[in-house]
Formats: sequence, C-alpha cells, structure tokens
Amino acid sequence: MSVLTLLAIALFFSLHQVSIKRGTVRCDTTTGTFISIATTAVVFTALSAFKFSIPPLSFIAAMAVAGVLHFLIARTAFYFCIDRVGANAAGLLAATRIMFAAILGCLFLAEELTPKLLVMSGMIFTGIAFLFGIENLKDVKGLALGLFTGFVAALSSAVVRAGMAIYPSPLLGMSIGFLASFFLFPFLTIGRIERVEKRYWPFVLGGVFVGLGHYLRYKALAVYPVSVVEPFLSMYPLFTVFFSWIFLRDVEILSFRLIVAALLIVSGVEIYLLL
Repeated sequence: MSVLTLLAIALFFSLHQVSIKRGTVRCDTTTGTFISIATTAVVFTALSAFKFSIPPLSFIAAMAVAGVLHFLIARTAFYFCIDRVGANAAGLLAATRIMFAAILGCLFLAEELTPKLLVMSGMIFTGIAFLFGIENLKDVKGLALGLFTGFVAALSSAVVRAGMAIYPSPLLGMSIGFLASFFLFPFLTIGRIERVEKRYWPFVLGGVFVGLGHYLRYKALAVYPVSVVEPFLSMYPLFTVFFSWIFLRDVEILSFRLIVAALLIVSGVEIYLLL
C-alpha cells in the first residue's frame, strides 16, 4: 500500500462532503441521509460477503452500537451541519474528533494531559473562532452540530477499539454498523423520508465515496499504525476546500478567514499526531 493510497482516503472523504453539500442544495437532508446510509450499507455488505464468518455476540453488539453512534447519529448531525454551514466548515468542525478522543482518554482512561494536547485544543478553538467570524457562518446551531459530530465520532472510536479486541474483523464490523444504522434510521424518522427521485443522486455518490474511503482506511490500518494513517486522513478538510472551490463555487464561501481556520485546525491536529 502506497502513499497515494493513503492520500486517496482523504480524497474520498473530501469528495463525499462535496457531494453531500451539492445534494442538500436541492433535496431534503433527512431523505438524503437515509439514501447515503443505505448506499454505504450495500457497499460494505457486498465487500464483507466474501469474508463472512460468525463472530461473538458481544462483537456484534459493540459494532452495532459503534455503527449507530458514527454512521447514524454522527453522520446525520454532519449532514445537517453541511446543509447549514457548508462542506468546508463542517469538515473542519468534524476534524475535532481527534481532540475529543484525546480528552476522553484523559477523563476516562487515565491518559496524561500533555502540552501538545493543550496546543492542539488551542489551535482548534482559535480556528473555530475564525470560522465564526465569517458573516454567513454565524450559525451557532450549525457549529454545534459540527462539534457534536466530532464528539460522537470520537466516542464511537472507543467502542470500535473495544469491539476489535473481542474479534479483529474491521470489514465485518463496519458492515454490522452500517446495517444497524440502515434498519434503525426509518424508525427514528417516521414520516420524514420523502419519495426518492433522481435528483438525490449526489447522496448516492456521497455514500459510495465515504464507503470507499472507510474501506481503504481499514485496509491501511491493517498495514500501517494509526500514527501514520491519521495524519493523512486529517488532511481531508484541506482537500475539501480545494474541491469546493472547483465544484461548489455557486454555494460555498471561500474567504481568507476560512483558509486561516483550515490551516489552524488541520495544523493543530497534525502537531498532536506527529509530535
């Protein structure tokens, strides 16, 4: 597996965000979220079908909980965040998952509160302050949804680690998580899902992109340590800024403040992961 493959993970996640923003411009976000989850559930189920085995029930339960946290709750919050503040800001806010994971480790796993964690947190919140200074991004609810996405994604990662200790099968675990989210989503949104039409194609495309991104991410984690994979993955907000400039000029804001915020948040995460 090459460096290009690691960069492809960030590219797929960035293209996922751009696709979802394009979809939210003309479509109902709730229906689009369900379509995206359904698409990824199909992709991962197909990928894991050839490696099927019967895992322990504790593993199934852990992966179902992790999947609902990440692929249902966090993804729904993320899509509504994209709808409100745009793909660029949403991606930057969701990147706080690294910070929340470190903080949760300090609070519940007796991990040390290090200077680099304080530096990362300071840079991230300075970047968020720059985001809030953009006139069209003075949306407290949208910013809160982005931070909530990062927090829930970090919480999901802790459950995933516990599940992998029981039965180390990432692909099967992801499939269980996506299927649990797919079957649970309609019960949580009764009466809010519209009739699916062709105009929802960006959500299908987004589901494919994020599915491929996660698949390559887990393949990379089987070869490289987290300390190598995460710095590449954390670059995706910068790719999102670039792709938004190309594909979303009519709906996205690209300003000096946004670029500074992106550099601050991504640099904070990279400093924490690389030092």
